[in-house]
Amino acid sequence: MKLFKQLLIAPAALGLLAPVAANADAFVADTAVTKVTGSSVFTTGFVDNAATADNKLTVEYNYALDINTSFTGRDNLYAGIEAGNQDQIVMDSSITGGNGLQVGSLYYEFPVGDFTVTAGPRFDQDDVISATTSIYSDAFRLSSMPWGTAGDTGAGVGIAYVSDNGWNGSLNLLAQDGSAEVSTIGLFTEEATDMYTASIGYDGGNWGGGVIATTEDQTATDSKNKSLGAGVYFRPDGFPTISISVDRLDNETGTNSRDFMLGLDHEVGSGVLSAAYQARDNQGTNTANYEVYYNYPINDGVSVQGGIFSQEQAAVDNTQGFVVETFFKF
Repeated sequence: MKLFKQLLIAPAALGLLAPVAANADAFVADTAVTKVTGSSVFTTGFVDNAATADNKLTVEYNYALDINTSFTGRDNLYAGIEAGNQDQIVMDSSITGGNGLQVGSLYYEFPVGDFTVTAGPRFDQDDVISATTSIYSDAFRLSSMPWGTAGDTGAGVGIAYVSDNGWNGSLNLLAQDGSAEVSTIGLFTEEATDMYTASIGYDGGNWGGGVIATTEDQTATDSKNKSLGAGVYFRPDGFPTISISVDRLDNETGTNSRDFMLGLDHEVGSGVLSAAYQARDNQGTNTANYEVYYNYPINDGVSVQGGIFSQEQAAVDNTQGFVVETFFKF
């Protein structure tokens, strides 16, 4: 999850500075250390669907910077800066909004005993979810847990705990777009749209899983959406990794939704071959989704993946896509 990935970056950066100071502890305590990493994705492909590119060749991009600053060696101020125009071929890596750089995330993490607290004016709901419900690569088009890990953005606070024996838990409260509405609506008021997410999970050597529950208090419809999802994963020796998840969304209008996903990853040669199947009932609209893709590393900073995806829906023309993505990390 993003939460723990960011926690690992700051201590690593501090380790590089140890030879510079005669008293490393004093140096760390008095000096902020910032590490900037970046990424970019070039997306090229065809989508056969009249509502999108209609089988025309399309090339799109995104560019992102991850800025991590630690003041004590155990905390982390994270800022995500991004730009992208990926609105025709919508993939898991897509960033929309155009050519102008924008702040995608901005939050601060710090330890309190055995817990990690996250707070800030702009972070994603899934930034503070400790449970791992899938280890499927999720790097092409399909993603598991569409409502449990919806990734809505806003202002809020979260807390997470990870034990040495594999058990973990988290809770976060998010006022969607609260940073923009605070002057007129406020945070966690009757007028605001708020989301509450709790998770519990277990991560072992070759298997693990978790449960995620969310409640979204919607202002516009004066209703509450509740989701409950669970997933389990396995790492059998000599076989593909297996991830299975289910997600359920219930609301007060009675138009409920369901999602099931199976994902497989397997090393083939120097790269990874991935395949997934997803069946979704979205308020009575049933779709079946498939994808197969292969990711090949050119070097430590560049990788290329290509694949196909298909979405089938009754009484609607199927959507197929053929996409090649080039990933840059620096």
